[in-house]
Amino acid sequence: MSPIRDTNCNSTPAAPCSGDWPAQRLSEARGIVADFVHHPDSLIILACRAIAAHSPDPQERREALALAGPLIAVSTRKPKGGEA
Repeated sequence: MSPIRDTNCNSTPAAPCSGDWPAQRLSEARGIVADFVHHPDSLIILACRAIAAHSPDPQERREALALAGPLIAVSTRKPKGGEA
């Protein structure tokens, strides 16, 4: 399987185009999980899914799924608006 190429890459000094974007997204997801107190549950769930899908470490993948599970369960029970 060949790596995914970003065909819309407009490399600028402010936003350089890097072929290492999956590693950058994984690093970003790890930062979100590490600082979970300051992020909404939905973002933490997405970060956990990214870690579970792309981390080379099986232990890290299991821990990400273990964290996401309760958040998903709680988020489905929260009211989505309307009368409280």
